[in-house]
Amino acid sequence: MKRFAVVAVVLALVAAGCDETLNPATPTPGQVTLASNLSGAANVPPASSLEAGSTGTLSVVMTPAAGGAYSADFSFQIGGLVKAGVLPAPLNGGSVIVAGYVHQGSAGAVGPPVVQLPISLQAPIVTPDGTVLLTLSGVQVSAAAASAILSNPSGFYFNLYSALNQNGVIRGQLAKR
Repeated sequence: MKRFAVVAVVLALVAAGCDETLNPATPTPGQVTLASNLSGAANVPPASSLEAGSTGTLSVVMTPAAGGAYSADFSFQIGGLVKAGVLPAPLNGGSVIVAGYVHQGSAGAVGPPVVQLPISLQAPIVTPDGTVLLTLSGVQVSAAAASAILSNPSGFYFNLYSALNQNGVIRGQLAKR
């Protein structure tokens, strides 16, 4: 019985090691990951009303594309937004995120947008439970914007806009991970 237990342990260790050997995680050459801690308080001016306490995290994986451009996958998780049923119609479905951008600008400053996310009045994000967990894949980033962002990520910020906070509901400066 002891031999069986020893053999089982050895086989389990070999099997665990084989997965790493057979399926190594190979990053795409030139791929860069950026991250940010998001909050309504970081917005300029700070988010107000029922969305003032919004917080979240952001991860952006930028993958090289043709001609110096990049393709970016934006993954964000946000809480503290309005839940369905709190506001009167037509906003009674929860917070409605109507736009998203990466802007050029340092903390506390407002700057021009350089990357637009595929969020709009025609394609909003509605938060019936007051949270968002979403990945937007394949967002195109021009060569000029990618070069600027990657050379100085902290000089850029991520910003989402809602129907209640049209100057921005949540914001965070970018940083290389």
